[in-house]
Amino acid sequence: MAIYEEMMAWADRLPPWRQDALRRLCVQGEWGDADLDEILDLAKQHHGIGSALDPAPRPIPFARDHFPAEASQGGTVVLRSLHTLVNVGKIPSDQALEFQAQGLTIAYGGNGTGKSGYARVLKQACRARSPGTVYANAYDPNFRQLTPSATITFELDGALDQAFWSGQQGHVSRSELRGIPVFDGDCARHYLQARETATFQPVALTNLQQLANGLSQALRPRLEAEITGLAVDVTPFNVIPADTDAGRAVHQISAATDLARARELAALTPGEQAELARLPQEISEADPTAKAALMDNAAARVDELVNAIRVAAGVVSDEAIDTVQSAHRRLLDAEVAERAASALLQDEDATQLLPGTGQGPWALLFKAAREYSTGAAYLEQAFPVIGEGAQCVLCQQELTPAAKDRLQRFDRYVRDTASEAAQAARNAWQQLVRDVGQATVTFTVSQVMSESLRGRIETLPTDIRIFQEDLLSRLQWLRAAIANEEWQGRPPYRGANPTASIHQVADNLRDEATALRANLDTVALAAKRLCLKELDARRILSEHIESIAQVVGNLGRRVKLQSCLEDIGNTRAISLFAGQLARAHVSEALASRMNDELRKLDLYHIRVGVSSSGDAGSVRLGILLPDSQLDPHLVLSEAEQRMCALAYFFAELHQSGSSSGIVFDDPVSSLDHNHRTAVARRIVEESAVRQVIVFTHDAVFFGELITLCGDAGRAPSVKSISYRAEGPGYIDAGLPYDMRRHRERIAQHRADHQRIANNFNNPPGDEERLAIRNAYDDLRVTIEVGIEDTILNETVVRFRDSISVGRLNGVMIVQEGEYREVQRLHDKCCRNVRAHSHAAGQQRAVTQPAELLQDIEAVNALFQEIRRRRG
Repeated sequence: MAIYEEMMAWADRLPPWRQDALRRLCVQGEWGDADLDEILDLAKQHHGIGSALDPAPRPIPFARDHFPAEASQGGTVVLRSLHTLVNVGKIPSDQALEFQAQGLTIAYGGNGTGKSGYARVLKQACRARSPGTVYANAYDPNFRQLTPSATITFELDGALDQAFWSGQQGHVSRSELRGIPVFDGDCARHYLQARETATFQPVALTNLQQLANGLSQALRPRLEAEITGLAVDVTPFNVIPADTDAGRAVHQISAATDLARARELAALTPGEQAELARLPQEISEADPTAKAALMDNAAARVDELVNAIRVAAGVVSDEAIDTVQSAHRRLLDAEVAERAASALLQDEDATQLLPGTGQGPWALLFKAAREYSTGAAYLEQAFPVIGEGAQCVLCQQELTPAAKDRLQRFDRYVRDTASEAAQAARNAWQQLVRDVGQATVTFTVSQVMSESLRGRIETLPTDIRIFQEDLLSRLQWLRAAIANEEWQGRPPYRGANPTASIHQVADNLRDEATALRANLDTVALAAKRLCLKELDARRILSEHIESIAQVVGNLGRRVKLQSCLEDIGNTRAISLFAGQLARAHVSEALASRMNDELRKLDLYHIRVGVSSSGDAGSVRLGILLPDSQLDPHLVLSEAEQRMCALAYFFAELHQSGSSSGIVFDDPVSSLDHNHRTAVARRIVEESAVRQVIVFTHDAVFFGELITLCGDAGRAPSVKSISYRAEGPGYIDAGLPYDMRRHRERIAQHRADHQRIANNFNNPPGDEERLAIRNAYDDLRVTIEVGIEDTILNETVVRFRDSISVGRLNGVMIVQEGEYREVQRLHDKCCRNVRAHSHAAGQQRAVTQPAELLQDIEAVNALFQEIRRRRG
């Protein structure tokens, strides 16, 4: 049983989304971003998540039609032609690339000629390991609406058939064509299963590895990011009381939350909304506790107003004013007594004392002198100190007897009660003046309190205002009286003090609060409060219901995404099956065959053996480098690893027993000369037993193939793909013009001459000059090619790395006349081409078409004569 037949029998166990992923991988060789988007969407659908794509993708089960290219014994498939290419780059639809059924077909074309377009179609149709993409004409304004297509004629066991290929998404090419293995640079990277380990295995095992590890690595980050990004925070909904019907309906919020029940509770009827608006007032009326508390608070604020008015009234009361006036009278009396004592002190002294002696400021000065004497100058000595040598504490001069006597009299005077009484009266008066100056009689009655008091006693706010105005008037009068020492005209009160009435209001409020508390109905109140709580919880629920629904949906989606994530990561069954296939299909026989192929490709220093690891598809062919201290991938060059991939391609082909055709697209790209020759030799060898198609732009490799076919006695079919004035993709049978022998080139020269002659004008202009120059430039190449293939008998050929010694016997000795004719014709060509600069003064005439034809025929006659003479 072929490996893909085993895979198909096993794939029935896979979920549909993973089968679709396997199908895409086998058909396309890899997953693009769009594929991964659809595969992830299918996996989500499998776990109950609606599709996010429009239209929603549907899984396609893995079937036989989806097998990738696999050489097998199921029949011999050979390609006969590739034609009717529509919207494949700029390749014209009338071109047909034909292949011989047995042996080697070489499709040669330089860069930009359209060769890759033909090759990509075959890679897609034959389901190469890395089929790449076939693009439409990028220069067409409707580029994105164009779908490439082509028709392939093939034979299955000799029976002719046709297959239509389309680049339309979802199109699957004929299953027969998968029997044609394809090798190119991209496929080589797929054969090299892991560059870091330099191992090889069948593509089926690589696909299983991708299905297991590759798909998980690609999809897991996307799912994890989506899971992380889901809004599932339930804390904002904790405001819904859990001990209510609404709270019980949503707590704890989970994917299983009954949203229908929650939405039912969140929908308040008009009657319930009206009840919700009415209940707070009813509860307030039914619950006197809160109202009583409000009344107590109001009474406290009224008491505060009473206290504020009393304090303000006390500042300018009749008692307070009388106290100030009495203090002023005592000050006056004390100062009269003080002046009398001061006069007596003057009379006792023979010397005239200074004015004010014995009065206020002087008394203060004397007391200060006393404190200085007892506290600093004469510690522990009674003041005044009048002993021998005593000094005045002010002028610090020694006291005379008269001074001592005067100090003693002064001290007696100060100690006298009149002086002290006057000073005490002054101090008391000054304090009263300061107090009155700083006093305030203002107090604040808020608008709310004023209206509340008016509701109790209508005239009370007015009485308070008038009383406050009276207080201000009396304070102003008191300050003026103190300043002017005039106590007449004290302002009377225009009304009674309102504090008694205000205080009565506070008492009434407290009495009413006490009465309210005595009338409490706890049962009815509790019922109303419970109803309000339930309705308010439902109101809060209604405000959050949409957010709750989104979170519930996200929680449900998270459960499904988590299940999808676990499904994607559940790859053990795939790994076990891959290991089973590997043990059956990666054998010592395959390793032995690959070692044979390595020798055929001149890689004698490289060997492979069966190796194993813990990955899916654990058995592989690994490169062995005896005596190497480094891993093979660190030692082998990229070219060597590519050659190893080619060896595996041939080994797998040989082990399959297939006799179908094979296709190579630039198999020697980036290889050096020695490796290129080895590849050419191996391809020519393989062409002896099957159809081999080679696309190449490498002229040296092309020459190697031609030469090796000639040496092996085989005739390859050569197709040249060129870029013409109309565009790329034009096909000609035979060698490219630049590689043709001179006999084949003569026919082209004659055709060019006819075209030039038909369009030639006299006198000739720039167009005619350029046409003639190009014709002679080409004719010069033909002369050089004739020397190579006729005179030298192809002993030395350009683009060939060896000299054909066996052809030396056909090398001709050039006769004098022949040599001169070659020289003449070559010189004439040089005179007509742009590669040589000519003196402007020569004004060389443009060669006429008839003369060009004569020179073409002369070149042909020259080499025909040489060939005739060689016999």
